[in-house]
Amino acid sequence: MNTSELIKQLATQLAITQKEAHRLLHQELNAITEQLAEGKQVIIRGFGTFSLRPTRSRKASTQDTHTAGFKASQKFRDAVKTWRPE
Repeated sequence: MNTSELIKQLATQLAITQKEAHRLLHQELNAITEQLAEGKQVIIRGFGTFSLRPTRSRKASTQDTHTAGFKASQKFRDAVKTWRPE
């Protein structure tokens, strides 16, 4: 599923326009990004936790760096563990 397909699905499920669904999706993604940029973690119950994780600095760089990480919740892991390819 790509972004356009996700927007269409959101619009259908929420009975809103695709333009509204697009705005909603991007507002949520921006909110997550802003929180991570401030060094905070984002917990979405039943889905998972987004957080920053330190990365090893390279020899040429003395600056500490971070990368975004995601840990799926148990509920999410249970839901996808039963998936079987068709």
